[in-house]
Amino acid sequence: EEELFVLPANETFGEGLFFQFNDKEINNWIQPNKITLDERFKRFLNKEININQQGSSIMQKIKNNGVKHFLIHSFSHMMMRELEFSCGYPTASLKERLYISTNPEKQMSGLLIYTAEGSEGSMGGLVSQGEPAKILEIIKKGLERSINCSSDPLCWESDGQGIFDLNLSACFSCSLVSETACEELNLGLDRRVLVDEEFGYFKNLQS
Repeated sequence: EEELFVLPANETFGEGLFFQFNDKEINNWIQPNKITLDERFKRFLNKEININQQGSSIMQKIKNNGVKHFLIHSFSHMMMRELEFSCGYPTASLKERLYISTNPEKQMSGLLIYTAEGSEGSMGGLVSQGEPAKILEIIKKGLERSINCSSDPLCWESDGQGIFDLNLSACFSCSLVSETACEELNLGLDRRVLVDEEFGYFKNLQS
């Protein structure tokens, strides 16, 4: 009897914005900040994970992807929240798809923010925000907004919050989105990795 390989999939009609990070630039950022980043994320990256433990799959994913997971996932949430604030798209109508891998044979450093047919933004409005001049302005505003949180300094200085303490500087006031919008249960987030004056990936874009 012939075996049939089946891969479940959903066909979605809508529109989206795809962002791809340059792996070389990520490495150029990690190397000079390695000591600081290793210390900040050591309990995620050096942790022995019990596969029978609740939440082990997301813990393992974060461990495998390293700092890159926090960087790309936090950027995704920053963009969704800024699209909500600046452009009026409720995050409940948006979804993310993360493409993150540190496997040398299939390096991935990207994300897709999309909306399904029938949702707000599915008539070309979301794509129009991806025009170069507009998207740069949205990114800059989002980064600026990420610096402050109504729960600071508790949020900014947090060493663990959210389910299983898998978030650092990220709470409902600054970084979390609707549960239906997030691929990773609103976990693996840290806005400081984006905007911290010392080690933030985008610290030069803000100045």
